Amino acid sequence: MTIAVNRYDRLDRASRLSPAGIGADLWTRPSTVAVLLWLSLFAAEFVAMLAQCDFRFVFALDDPYIHLAVADQILSGGYGVNAGEYSSPSSSIIWPYVLALTEAMHLGVFGPLLINAAAASATVFALLRMLEASGLFSDAGDRPFSYLIVLLLIFNVSAVALPMTGMEHSAHVWASIVTFAGLVAAARGCRPTPLHFIGLVLLPLIRFEGAAFACAAIAGFALLGYRRFAAAAALVIIVSLSCYVALMASRGLPLLPSSVLLKGYLANLDDSASNLPAIVKNLMRSITTSYGLRLILLGLALAGCASRLRTDRKARIVCLAVLAAIGAHLAFGQYGWFNRYEVYIMALAAAALLWGAAQARPRLGALQWSLMKLALVLGLGIAALPYVTTALVTPIAASDIYEQQYQLARFAKSFYRRAVAVNDLGMVAYGNSSYTLDLWGLGSEQVRKARTAGQYGPAEMEALASDHGVGLAMIYDAWFPQGVPSSWTKVAVLRTRTVTLSQRDVAFYRTPLADAAEVNSALVAFKATIPPRDRLDIITP
Repeated sequence: MTIAVNRYDRLDRASRLSPAGIGADLWTRPSTVAVLLWLSLFAAEFVAMLAQCDFRFVFALDDPYIHLAVADQILSGGYGVNAGEYSSPSSSIIWPYVLALTEAMHLGVFGPLLINAAAASATVFALLRMLEASGLFSDAGDRPFSYLIVLLLIFNVSAVALPMTGMEHSAHVWASIVTFAGLVAAARGCRPTPLHFIGLVLLPLIRFEGAAFACAAIAGFALLGYRRFAAAAALVIIVSLSCYVALMASRGLPLLPSSVLLKGYLANLDDSASNLPAIVKNLMRSITTSYGLRLILLGLALAGCASRLRTDRKARIVCLAVLAAIGAHLAFGQYGWFNRYEVYIMALAAAALLWGAAQARPRLGALQWSLMKLALVLGLGIAALPYVTTALVTPIAASDIYEQQYQLARFAKSFYRRAVAVNDLGMVAYGNSSYTLDLWGLGSEQVRKARTAGQYGPAEMEALASDHGVGLAMIYDAWFPQGVPSSWTKVAVLRTRTVTLSQRDVAFYRTPLADAAEVNSALVAFKATIPPRDRLDIITP
């Protein structure tokens, strides 16, 4: 084994000393190949999305437009989706403030796209460079294995589809991988860099579930001998979260955003009839869903690597930090929602597993290493499957948003130009100078409190619409099983052929505050401009 390691060292030294070797090595390195392959796949995805949306760029989700609307309000001195009204629809502490900077630069939707693309490429490069340094690809005969791992990792971190959601998840994956790289560096005896510090402190600020890995990483850095680094990171995180809590309290908002309170899976589990604790229910869900089983598979494989490294205390600390984060997600985390909620922990588990395999490699014989490579490819391939599917579906999802939410936003902002009510907040609110009432509660504290208290129905909807001067509501009927106020009149239905959205049909309701002729005129004018795949049925009285 020592002879083999020395051979890798000699080959590496020779390639560094030879100018021709340097050039050839640069373009065949897994990290370089990974970035070039990612760029090609990302460009193809971008072009496919444009082609599906009449050559307009539209995100695959409506949610990023909520954050952009909040960013605009931040620039105006507020926080929420409507001027003069506080609400907390953002799922991230820091993301709306980052987008406020891009909005100040008038980048619009390309602001979050550029940030996410940069985060995805940086994630791929940082991950592959770390694995190169660990010796995973040190044998020139392993090139096919190296390139196959490159392809799988691009999808394991969802570097193709995730940026197209426009959400903060690409940045969360980047922060997770950079923090892990910091732990790996510390295990090698190298002092963590400022970049590792930034990634660590950003974890809970980008996504609340990032707090689990942040705590585990802080403990890991301390155990690896970098106590000052760990203490400084803990202090910055505590101060940042305290400032956020104080800011929310000063605005009369809950400590957690409305998206977490209304859509959080644990909160919904607590409302069920079962007497089991929500954490137990979530654990049961983790072991009965494909997403949870994939994560458990990676976790067990990582635990196996940690067992082989039992004589290497520092390597075990790194593995245990990741295993702690995996356990936290199994107990508290969510899955799905366009495969974005669990991607950070899947990427982290994949990175740790490959690094652990590289550390265990000197202890393995040739046959054992061959079997290990086969197991790694199979395991990462299974873990990557949902993200390959998501990449294929993303252009269709963007088309769905374009044909429904984009059209609703056009109607509200260019044809009706009055206060409206919706149940799927995002595009309609972003860039809309008129009031947007969110009947689902993400952008309205009044609705959120009523829903949380179980006191929300047609009477409350009518009162809110009247208070805010709403003349038209555009909603999914299926989302309101109690019905709509009896004073509202259905005047139209927008019918789309959606694949990924919750509902295909959006009902238009005129409230008593609207002028019937004005609404009808706006609908007729709008109908002439919708895409041929859509259909607007105007209901004549």
